[in-house]
Amino acid sequence: MIDRRDFLKFLTIGGTGAALLGGNLASADPDTVIERETDANNTINILFDSWSSQVMFQRRPNRYPRGVKHPEVTMRRLNTLLGAMESYGLSTGMEWNVHFTRTRIKPKNLEGMDVYVSLTRYINEPNPPSTGTGFSYDDSDLAALEDFVSQGGGILLMSDHGATETIPNWTENDAALASVFGITLRNIFVTHNDPEHPDRPEYMVMEMDPDLPEDVRYIAHQVAHISAHDSCIMEPPADFTPLARFPEGSTAYDNELKRYIDLPNPYFSILVPFGAGNVIVAGNSGMVGDYGSPDPAPGLITMENNLMFFLNCVSYLAGLTCIPDPGQGPC
Repeated sequence: MIDRRDFLKFLTIGGTGAALLGGNLASADPDTVIERETDANNTINILFDSWSSQVMFQRRPNRYPRGVKHPEVTMRRLNTLLGAMESYGLSTGMEWNVHFTRTRIKPKNLEGMDVYVSLTRYINEPNPPSTGTGFSYDDSDLAALEDFVSQGGGILLMSDHGATETIPNWTENDAALASVFGITLRNIFVTHNDPEHPDRPEYMVMEMDPDLPEDVRYIAHQVAHISAHDSCIMEPPADFTPLARFPEGSTAYDNELKRYIDLPNPYFSILVPFGAGNVIVAGNSGMVGDYGSPDPAPGLITMENNLMFFLNCVSYLAGLTCIPDPGQGPC
């Protein structure tokens, strides 16, 4: 939460200002220390996981594990998203500071952060790597993130689809993080088919849950619909709030059984409280990729209200809940 910690006066960040807006994150010096005064009551600090696939197609991380290959950097995967985050503070009355992880996640990396964002932890290639754990979370990573949320931090985990006959299971590393908070990610590939062309998958257009509790309604502010090409299946714990559900006609393919199965549940995105904090999980991360960016799949950030959904999730996890009147400034 915004007021749950004292923020650091000197913030180490991996690219700001023009570098963010221009998308040239790979050229920004990741070890640059920007000296800046911050107001603890007027700042949101967001930490992106540099080993998440959408980030890795945007910029090369400061460090990545041995024995695995890095995807080709495009510098055109998250420009829209990062540019919007840079300016969104004007709407919330807050200064949004974007950071990127540099090494494995440690408690000191999370100090002063409000929200940790993972846009699909990259898969292990080769699988498993010949040495080390590859991009997998290790026990200390998971312990640090569990403690972070317990003390009031927020996590936005955007996973991805399960396996098909030709596509690997992108949830393999996300599932370990989700399980810390009682959420099971199943290796099931969910998409939507045109009834007239069942062999031709379409992207899914989903409505926000109409029965969101009053204290969660902020997440649906200016979000009528969100969209994604596909998803995994998530099984929530007992205490959760559904945010968005799969559209009618969605299908679920179980690669282990080699057949379609009945959709186990309708949840594309859920909110799970944990300790003093919250976790939001969505079943796809490509939905926040730049429109026109093809890798690792066509981005959908400008389709429906995907951008606003992401910004609202981060805002809510950081403790913002006030919805201003139309045409008015920040609360």
